[in-house]
Amino acid sequence: MKKRVDWYSLLSYALAIFVAVVLVLHFVFGFQYVVILTDSMKPHINPGDLVVTRPVSPSELHVGDVILYEIHLGNATYRITHRIVAIKRDDSGRIYFVTKGDNRKYTDPWRVYPDQVIGKVILVIPKVGMVWYYTPLIVLLIFLFIIGSLAYEIALILLEEEPPRPKWAKPSLLAIKRKKLKRYYRR
Repeated sequence: MKKRVDWYSLLSYALAIFVAVVLVLHFVFGFQYVVILTDSMKPHINPGDLVVTRPVSPSELHVGDVILYEIHLGNATYRITHRIVAIKRDDSGRIYFVTKGDNRKYTDPWRVYPDQVIGKVILVIPKVGMVWYYTPLIVLLIFLFIIGSLAYEIALILLEEEPPRPKWAKPSLLAIKRKKLKRYYRR
């Protein structure tokens, strides 16, 4: 006898496993997930792509690696994904990275020190970034839909009246017993 495959259960398990893997990679191993918003890394990384990075030590980084780093400009903090084009030392002997977007003519005007590096890009997933970017909104809308559906069902149950029975419908068993009892006691 063949067992019927329950696709909804399979899909639910696959989704649960995917979410568990993403959470473990992020919270246990420090992986970061970033949606690319600009075209500075075209044609290799496009706007709307999801980039997965893993933390690395500065000694693991080489010229040609694509890194995610954080830079403070004024009161704002930016996370930038660019390629390392040179590794240099400043006047005090500290190592810094010179970075550049693949789609840019000039290198970035700032120095990226190892403590600013968040991670090295290990995976680029095309076009998934927009879904990832809007995931909180999608989850909120699904949650609101479920709450609305439950409220609607509860309201229907509480406010629903017993529908009128057509005259041609058979009387209920209780009504038949009442009639018999009335006839019995009338005699």
